[in-house]
Parts: sequence; C-alpha cells; structure tokens
Amino acid sequence: MLILYAQRDEEFEQQAEETTQAEPWIRRWDELLDDEALLEQVGADLAGRYPFTTRHGRHSTPVEVIVRLLVVKQLCQWSYQQTVEQVNQRLALRWLCRIGGRPVPGKTTLMRWAQQLGPETQEALSKGVRRLLSEPHRGHKTPRKRKAVR
Repeated sequence: MLILYAQRDEEFEQQAEETTQAEPWIRRWDELLDDEALLEQVGADLAGRYPFTTRHGRHSTPVEVIVRLLVVKQLCQWSYQQTVEQVNQRLALRWLCRIGGRPVPGKTTLMRWAQQLGPETQEALSKGVRRLLSEPHRGHKTPRKRKAVR
C-alpha cells in the first residue's frame, strides 16, 4: 500500500537534533523539501505501478523518503550506491531523508523508484534541486562527492 509520509521517530529526532544544529544547511534543505504537491505527483507515478498499490499490499517505503533520497542523490551528484552508503552513515542525512533508525533502501530499490517517474515528475524533481541549489546558504558546507576507494 502506498504511503505518502514517513512515521516520525521521536527518539531518533532527539539524537539527530545536535547534528542538524551543527549543519544548518540541512535544516534549510528540509524546509524546501516539504513540498506536498511534489509528493503527490511522485505518489501518483508510483501508484501506477500496480492496479491496487494505493489500497492493498504491504506498506511501501513512504513517498516522502523516496523524494528526499532522490533529491539528495541529485544534489550531491552521487551514484545510487553512494547515496545509500552516505545516507546510511550520516545521521544528518538519515534525518533529512526521514529514514530515522530504519534500514536505508538499497540501490536497486532506489533505481526502480526513479524509473517509475514520468518525465513531468522528473522535471519537477529537477526544479526542486535547482531551487535548493539557488538558495543562498550562509556558511554551510554541502556534502561532497566522494571518490570510490578501491
């Protein structure tokens, strides 16, 4: 069953509070990603995958989590694998993506979601990324793309 919003984990929120205070850009990204219209658009694309996605079956990863993971991937110019690894390792990104203490979805799952999005939705996501990049970020350091170590 398709779910729009992630259930908030109060214990995790308290743990992440200090980290997100130390990285003010993460709070700004969070504010800008609270876009209900974008969530509904992505949800509509994902709902088209199976006939009863919106009413039956096990609960999906919330659309809010999917949108945030895909936007972070684009913003940081990471691969799907790097996105999963970085979100898994960084408390602030787990908070931003609404993952909390739950497992981070795998790269294959992330790719599958991205492939479900129609051209209009992909453009809307890209607009969201451009909006985030154009915002004045006072004194923050965004995560950088890391090279794979072999």
